[in-house]
Amino acid sequence: MFRRDALHTGLVPPKEGRGRITGPRLKWRFGTRGAVEPSAAVGDLDSDGRTEVVISSFDGAVYAVPGGAQGVIRQPKWRFQSGALIWSSPAVGDVDGDGRLEVVVGSDDKNVYVLDGRTGQLKWAFETLSRVRASPTLADVDGDGRLEIIIGSNGVWALDARAKRPKWAFPLMTTTFSSAAVGDVDGDGRLEVVVGSYDNIVYALEGRTGALKWQFPAGNPVESSPALADLDGDGQLEVVFGVGFIREGGPKGVYALRGRDGAVKWFHSIGQNQRVISSPAVGDVDGDGQLEVVIGSNAKTLFVFDGRGRVKYTHQAGAFIESSPALADIDGDGRVEITVGSHDFRFYVLRTEPPSSRLRVLWTFTPAQAANIFFSSPTVADLDDDGELELLIGNNNGELYAFDGRG
Repeated sequence: MFRRDALHTGLVPPKEGRGRITGPRLKWRFGTRGAVEPSAAVGDLDSDGRTEVVISSFDGAVYAVPGGAQGVIRQPKWRFQSGALIWSSPAVGDVDGDGRLEVVVGSDDKNVYVLDGRTGQLKWAFETLSRVRASPTLADVDGDGRLEIIIGSNGVWALDARAKRPKWAFPLMTTTFSSAAVGDVDGDGRLEVVVGSYDNIVYALEGRTGALKWQFPAGNPVESSPALADLDGDGQLEVVFGVGFIREGGPKGVYALRGRDGAVKWFHSIGQNQRVISSPAVGDVDGDGQLEVVIGSNAKTLFVFDGRGRVKYTHQAGAFIESSPALADIDGDGRVEITVGSHDFRFYVLRTEPPSSRLRVLWTFTPAQAANIFFSSPTVADLDDDGELELLIGNNNGELYAFDGRG
């Protein structure tokens, strides 16, 4: 068992400023039998007015636990066992139109599973030809009023959970770990699906049919999941993502592409011996009215770029940052915090403090047992339905932690 009975925190309390965060307050923790590298999803799975948390694990299981719990959660509300480890993060939504929530997740056993949100029972499975490590994206990509499941493996599919079949499929030359972003990237009034792949290419596909609209040769595998935003205020969406694989040459860094045609708007290199598999978060983190891009790297650095690709802020960790950051005003003071995990065994809550270019550490959390990295990306949500935000993050020690956002 990966159960832990003792925790400690490494605190860096704020010494100045108006923030109300003074340190992490652990609300609850839940142990699995494998590393928790996927990220958690939340929703009222059984329509009882209370939020549940869904997490998958390298033990091959999917768990639903009560969001409003306190202390150590001994038993999940339900558990579903797949046939192999699960790297894919679950998604929650009504994908078959029955008025109830389903949980969708991929597995290394090559299946995409659709589970009943109330019970965890299998409703439908779609088998691919390779392990499914990408996380599902739920969106109405063809405008028919129903959600499709967009997920990649040895191809990219739009799955119809009501009909229990694919609506379309786009073949890949190899597999993908990148999860799809959905948006109208070319301004034609219709949605596109944008996804990276281990074949070194980022694809933009037509949402209705899966037909290729454009592709970009990134020069390295793209594990990072793209984000879509109008970064520079020109009224058009950009596609931003990280790239790099340590055993290959070619570019390693962060790209922003023009959504209309995939042309490069900017690229920031982080060096030939590094890579970026963290996925970007986009938001106004310093309150200047402009969007920033926040992303981790294997250069042990969290970068904050302005919309034109210039570095505004950084945080230097003690090891790789392969976790993808989450942005939110977690303490309700009107300022955005940056949350991210690292291979240095710490979960960080950070904030900008202009004019300094270094991010300020509000607090960190380290599990009691050493060598427990935070590869998982944090989830921010109101878990106990009190109108305030909590933080969720998994650790490779097999545990999922829930923190009070206010500290």
